[in-house]
Amino acid sequence: MDLNWIWFGLLIFVIIVDITTSSFTFSWLGLGFIPAFIAGYFVDFTTQIWIALILGTIAIIFGLKVSKKYINVNLPTEKPLVGKYEDREFVSEVKLESNRECRIKVNEVYWTARNIGEDINIGDTFKVLKIENNKLIIKKGVI
Repeated sequence: MDLNWIWFGLLIFVIIVDITTSSFTFSWLGLGFIPAFIAGYFVDFTTQIWIALILGTIAIIFGLKVSKKYINVNLPTEKPLVGKYEDREFVSEVKLESNRECRIKVNEVYWTARNIGEDINIGDTFKVLKIENNKLIIKKGVI
């Protein structure tokens, strides 16, 4: 009975770990801690450990399948830089020839860019159409 509260503490611990890591792996193990906590009023601590390990392992095996099928599928997969650059217009600091690759500075970051439109002069605006293989695909634009 004295060690029964360890299961409650472990359950809180695995929930905190899963919240901070967003992996939802250890919460499934926590499902084995709940029956071990309840069984603590009726059986010895060694039996509680076996209950927690067996039920926790079963919960992890099935729980990870559920996580992969439902939780991980619904997470957005958008690249972090796409929103910062795509479909936005910037002012050119260098002359960019048509159908050529060059190095440009956008938002204080140097990029290799490929101009697929007409020539872009210094001070002209250009639009980032997409990011492809770590290159900005740009075209002359109008603000």
